[in-house]
Amino acid sequence: MTDLPFDPLELLRSGSGSLNIPGGLLTRKGAQPYVGCVPAIAGTLFFADAHLPAMRDAIKVCFEDYIAIAQPNLTWLFREDPPEGPSKQVFAKARPLASMLTDMDKDNALSFCYTSGKEAHDAGPWEFQIFGLPAWRAEMGDWGLCGIRFSVPLLFVEETPGVFRDMFVAFAKRLRAVHGYAGYSLIRSALRDLENQAFEAFLTSKFRGFDAGNLIPGATNAHLGIKTVSWLTAINHTYLETVGGEGTLRSELPSDWFGAFDYGSGVVIQAGPRPEAAPVDAALPALLALPNMFLRNVRVPKARLHYASANNEPKLIGWAAEQWLKRLDVDPDQLLEFRARLLKEPKL
Repeated sequence: MTDLPFDPLELLRSGSGSLNIPGGLLTRKGAQPYVGCVPAIAGTLFFADAHLPAMRDAIKVCFEDYIAIAQPNLTWLFREDPPEGPSKQVFAKARPLASMLTDMDKDNALSFCYTSGKEAHDAGPWEFQIFGLPAWRAEMGDWGLCGIRFSVPLLFVEETPGVFRDMFVAFAKRLRAVHGYAGYSLIRSALRDLENQAFEAFLTSKFRGFDAGNLIPGATNAHLGIKTVSWLTAINHTYLETVGGEGTLRSELPSDWFGAFDYGSGVVIQAGPRPEAAPVDAALPALLALPNMFLRNVRVPKARLHYASANNEPKLIGWAAEQWLKRLDVDPDQLLEFRARLLKEPKL
């Protein structure tokens, strides 16, 4: 993690809050007095059938595993159009997720966002978001997939990378994930998301290893292919067979650098011991380039990452969004060059 333009570990250990990015940076209003976004490590998984009781039970267990480590830090719960109860609650006063899910009808969409900001509009590094299609949309088809996204502070993964990885694999297994990924991400204010997209557009122009966009727009196109590769990349067996199967995976991604963890319906690929931020002013890591080359044929051609702005702020829309999807692409003729480069990169 030393390839960032600051030492996140020292800043986090000092408790200075220096990784908290002021809201509204790079917008017409300028910096605002709240936490607009926070760099973190986040995992995103896309899956089907969140309206079914068995899948809702799986979501409950995933959240229980997450709050076992995150609960002291969670502060707020936000819901969009809940069938009952408020859309904003203090976490300590909210009903347990298991209870709320049990009471919901299959035609109720799932929309839960647990955050860790001090104030409701503040971003925080601990976040757990759930999005689930209602039964009627899921049964119609072509409405995309369901998803979860969960995040932890950078220091958590630096000190215990195996804990986060094992949690990601366990969640993928329970949810029978179609695909997903985990690595560097910018956790934006849940209540003021739009005015913090500009800073994300700027940050991702400097670091290829950072995710962009958020869960719900990502789920809309998730049935069409994977969005990206990252430190951890989950793909189901259908996608794996499309790119040549497990034998090809092992020949293209050597086991000294790339782990492969079976989750029942697919495989999680781990690229190196820890996430890569991949600054644009340094060589593209082979740890990201090689998995991207391996899975490029199952990637979505387009993705909705940001919403347009009337104020000419930087946003990842249209051509810029397509370029973000291609940020790890290299010419196939460079395969041998990147395999040689891999020899100098961190092993598992």
